[in-house]
Amino acid sequence: MTTPWAALLLLPLLAPDGVREVTNLAYVDGPDADAEKHKLDLYLPRGATKFPVLMWIHGGAWSFGDRAWFGAVGRRFAEEGIGAAIISYRLSPKVKHPAHVEDCARAFAWLHDHVADYGGDPGRLFVSGQSAGGHLAALLACDPQYLRALKVPDDALKGVIPMSGVYTIPALPPQSKGLLGMFPTSFGSDPKVCRDASPSSHLAELSVPMLVITETEDSAPLRFDARCLGEAARRNGVKDIRFIDAEKKNHFSIVSSLAAKAPDPSRSAMVEFIRGRCRDLDR
Repeated sequence: MTTPWAALLLLPLLAPDGVREVTNLAYVDGPDADAEKHKLDLYLPRGATKFPVLMWIHGGAWSFGDRAWFGAVGRRFAEEGIGAAIISYRLSPKVKHPAHVEDCARAFAWLHDHVADYGGDPGRLFVSGQSAGGHLAALLACDPQYLRALKVPDDALKGVIPMSGVYTIPALPPQSKGLLGMFPTSFGSDPKVCRDASPSSHLAELSVPMLVITETEDSAPLRFDARCLGEAARRNGVKDIRFIDAEKKNHFSIVSSLAAKAPDPSRSAMVEFIRGRCRDLDR
């Protein structure tokens, strides 16, 4: 499927000086492993050790997309001294919720166990994602069951940065058409399942700092959903959550700007969020 995200593949493919790339690492082994989707790519600051690592979850309506599209995103963070793990995960309609977020949890668990082998600090792991990936990043942070099922320590995740995500999953009829059809395709139509799949339903359980990035030119439903997330945070007394609005960016240009070599305010905010959290951990 051709999407605006695919344009990221046109960015320079060679690793820049100072960035080490390790690709196609399997984070699931055994007969149940998906040979294409249970893998991740690492983008690492060359020669560094004990650096923080950001796990990036791609978007694509839970039904398309791949880590290969986002190598430039990983390179930009590695250039800033932050390792990046760009993951793939199984997609709908082959699977439905909770398979997507379970895969993200498995990738995070693999990083926690193995990133030190590549120079990263397992005590400084962060998660981010955009669109469907923003939903999955937020759900991983807000609902602890997925990481706990893999015996990942509760304090292993140090911060989360969802971008242009979906935070309330609607329970829609199976026959829903157009863009709305992605919800029953990926989550089914059971109201309880959809509620449990919604990060906003679990916000009271959020125990790490969250930076939520929105775009001034994103669609009205997504902007409304982000406002609802903020209201849920206030209702639940969640203090360590911050919202920033990327000026003149839309659902797709936010990522292409993140991946470009030119300075980008959203990337700068993400880098400072990670560095600030690491400073807090050092106190």
